Amino acid sequence: MHAQATGSQAKPRADRREDAVWWATRLGIALTAVGLVDGLVMALKRRVADCPNGTYFPEGATDFNCYVHPQAGLGIAIAVFSLLLGILVLLASMAARASLEAQSPTS
Repeated sequence: MHAQATGSQAKPRADRREDAVWWATRLGIALTAVGLVDGLVMALKRRVADCPNGTYFPEGATDFNCYVHPQAGLGIAIAVFSLLLGILVLLASMAARASLEAQSPTS
């Protein structure tokens, strides 16, 4: 049915597979970077809130507003999850490249 791949045909196939691994790695890292930035933006976004009674403002303060970070917990969770996914992408990429290097050109 299919002819056995010769050495000259097997090398470009291995190169294409390795290129696919590199592209998948770059895409995975880019997406996890987007998640990391989104999580940090959510964690750091703040809004003005009513100050509780007895709030202390240091002498010389010019800003008498109180702030809350309503999405801080979720933002931190998304940032940490994105960081862990980035590590997983890198480990999977290293394993895939090692697997491709370990294969013989005729298989």
